[in-house]
Amino acid sequence: MYKYYFILFFFLTNVSFGQDITASQKIPTNALPGTDFIVETIINKGKNRDFMKFFQEISEGLTATEIESQNGTFTFADGGAKIIWIAPPMDETFTISYKVTVNSGVYGTKTLPAKISYITNNERKTFDFPATSIIIGTATPPVQKVIPSTNPTTSNQPVKTALVTTTPVTTTNPVKTNPPAEQKKAPTTNAASPTQSAIFSKIPTSALPSSTGKMYRVQIGAFSAKPKIDGVPELTTLVMDNGMTKYFSGNYSTYEEALKRKKEMIEKGFQGAFIVSFENGKIVK
Repeated sequence: MYKYYFILFFFLTNVSFGQDITASQKIPTNALPGTDFIVETIINKGKNRDFMKFFQEISEGLTATEIESQNGTFTFADGGAKIIWIAPPMDETFTISYKVTVNSGVYGTKTLPAKISYITNNERKTFDFPATSIIIGTATPPVQKVIPSTNPTTSNQPVKTALVTTTPVTTTNPVKTNPPAEQKKAPTTNAASPTQSAIFSKIPTSALPSSTGKMYRVQIGAFSAKPKIDGVPELTTLVMDNGMTKYFSGNYSTYEEALKRKKEMIEKGFQGAFIVSFENGKIVK
């Protein structure tokens, strides 16, 4: 009789330590090229005390950096972010997080599949997260990829040839012949298409002001073409040698003031906003 109770107690004890893991993630739906965003994962491990591994695939053009791994071993390799626990945290529910940096020039929808592998009651199991994706910039490349060439020696060459051949000649002296009126209307190198003008006119930006001493600004993104940005106060720009344009908000003499503006920008949806230091008008590291 005692033996029967002992076996039953042992069986119930083993069952209590075996429990399927559940988890959820917080990932923004959008991000801008050249910025960062945070991936936060909440794991409910229950009573499990054995080996656990978290792995999330990271698309090309994105890199991951550890923020909180709850005493696990974090690595970014083989196209993904990985955290391994030989013995998981004691808390039944805990949170891990890492930062994803988006390289400049990356656009489109990126998928971030993830899973947790674990062992319970000597059985290997896997928890698969629901399919998750994030849109970087826009779903298609920016407008600048279809901007026509501004080289006057090659721009609209077929049209010019047709106009010259159909214009009647009124004099035998080729030196005094007036050029066709249409040739005088050739676009200048600074002309912008109607679509570009409509977009650019909505961006209240100004060139980055020069300042003496050390100042702080909040960078919200870096782009090769001017995007549509709404609701950003004190918006300024800085054109880099590689043609990219960096966008900033604010201009502060103290880090604390810049930190407040950074929080405002994150609340407005610029998840990768960060503070940049300037000295005598130049970025310092």
